[in-house]
Amino acid sequence: MNMLETSKRALLSVGYMALALGFAAPAYADPDAGEYRIGMVSDDSGPIASAGQSYHQGADIAVAEINSKGLAGEGVTLVLDVKDSGSDAARAVQAMTQFGSDRNILATTCCILSSIAAAVSPIAMSNEVPLVIYGATRESLPQDPYVTSVVALPGPQEVAMSERIAAELKPQKVAYFLSGDNDIFKARAMAMKEVIEKSGAETVAEISTLSADTDFTGPATQGIATNPDLVVVMTTQQPAVGIITALRQRGYEGMIVTSEVLSPPAIFKKSGETIVGIPFALSFQPGVSDSEAAVAFIEAYKAEYDALPDVYAAQGYMAMQFIAQGLKTLDGKPTRQDLAKAMWDTKEITVNPYGGQEMANGQARTPNTLIVNWTKDGEVKLWEKP
Repeated sequence: MNMLETSKRALLSVGYMALALGFAAPAYADPDAGEYRIGMVSDDSGPIASAGQSYHQGADIAVAEINSKGLAGEGVTLVLDVKDSGSDAARAVQAMTQFGSDRNILATTCCILSSIAAAVSPIAMSNEVPLVIYGATRESLPQDPYVTSVVALPGPQEVAMSERIAAELKPQKVAYFLSGDNDIFKARAMAMKEVIEKSGAETVAEISTLSADTDFTGPATQGIATNPDLVVVMTTQQPAVGIITALRQRGYEGMIVTSEVLSPPAIFKKSGETIVGIPFALSFQPGVSDSEAAVAFIEAYKAEYDALPDVYAAQGYMAMQFIAQGLKTLDGKPTRQDLAKAMWDTKEITVNPYGGQEMANGQARTPNTLIVNWTKDGEVKLWEKP
């Protein structure tokens, strides 16, 4: 071994030690130039396709930016290999199994539903292929080092919103609409309930619905009969919109609070004034998020799709930026194992639309909390007490 080779090996050893300690990799580190394929299990069809398409489109915007700016390394390009699961667990498992066995797939990204994320994670672990979760919110999903999540756990945002709602509106009687078949949304509702009850409000109803329900006449009538001055709707997107619509159609004029499921522009286009003024909490929203990275993402998305991105598109974007950042720290021919370790050890995703995104133990930490609502003009603004 000549002196030049010895020196390079020594420098690489120092670089890997720095990476393990959470420091940035040395400037000379770069993966070999070439094309690297990323497998994406999407939800472009099925019951939550509107959200699934946003995640996919956000990922596409990120890939275009990564490739044009060399964010994954000089001469490095990423290519998305997409398999649509339609939110079906069996199809998602099949797709992940195919990605795992295909050695041309360097990393994968998947999953809106926590149940599906839990089903595909063992496949990623057994095949030693990195899996970045872009939508599921169950706390226990990350697994060292192959399964990571760019989704900040939602609890703290709901708590922050509930504290403000309780302090400013001082509700006396509160009715809760819950997801009977979604433990994550139910836990989010219970976190809100705990905060609101501590302010002195009485819980007058807890009404369960199912994600596949389409008729909310009965639940809305039941809720209105308890005469609440605040209604909390914490369900998946389809029932949330249905419940809110049913409440308004039956004359309920009180305050309604919900989650980021109202954030997609397609929801406002469909529901219009029905959802105006209803507060929800999230970390990214066009018209409110104004960091340099957020503005660049919004402009690129609008140029490509002639629409504004929602929080789901932002999470799809983040998943790909996270993979690119991990890849950029590697030197030579990247392996699945080295990429997984680099991502698990990442302390912050540097390119993000939130104004900052910390990571710890493979899990995104809650960034800033925005409490917003739709206006009659079809814009999203910071929520203010009516």
